[in-house]
Amino acid sequence: MKRLGTSVVCAVACASLLGACGATPEEMGAEESADKKPKLSEPTTDTTATEIANPQTVTAQSLLGDIGSTLGSPAVTYPSISTASNQWSVSCNGGSSRDIAYVWRAPATGSYSFGTSGSDFDTVLQIRNYKATSEIMGCNDDAGSGYQSRVTLSGLVRGTTLLIIIEGYAGEYGNLARLNITQN
Repeated sequence: MKRLGTSVVCAVACASLLGACGATPEEMGAEESADKKPKLSEPTTDTTATEIANPQTVTAQSLLGDIGSTLGSPAVTYPSISTASNQWSVSCNGGSSRDIAYVWRAPATGSYSFGTSGSDFDTVLQIRNYKATSEIMGCNDDAGSGYQSRVTLSGLVRGTTLLIIIEGYAGEYGNLARLNITQN
């Protein structure tokens, strides 16, 4: 019995140490103000990964960074989606392409538009509730007559945290993924 108690204590200690290795996605950028440039992680180099993420989990492999409450055209750019893996299954495209994701928080209550205009490939854009990633709030493939995507969400409450996923359509990817976020 004494040996079992020691094993449990060792397991708890190891788990605590492993948890101290870095911030959780909720903690990423919590101290950042809206006027600071977001910190983005390096892209993954695993181009063979095909595993789809659990919809309740945001993994470091699929998450590029917490961009705070950044607004702009672009709010953020990513140099090459060709180095990303396929982590998310987006509802308006089947989810068979490489994708990247960002965490974003509404700076004020209101309506916001999210788009990929300026990206150099055919994009699909999906927005999920970050606290419950299985909740899809909007998805778009080809807004208007172009190959770029756009989602508008009305009535977002200040502080609402979103997971924004950009994916290539049907296996496409390019050298520039651009995310534009504007308040309407």
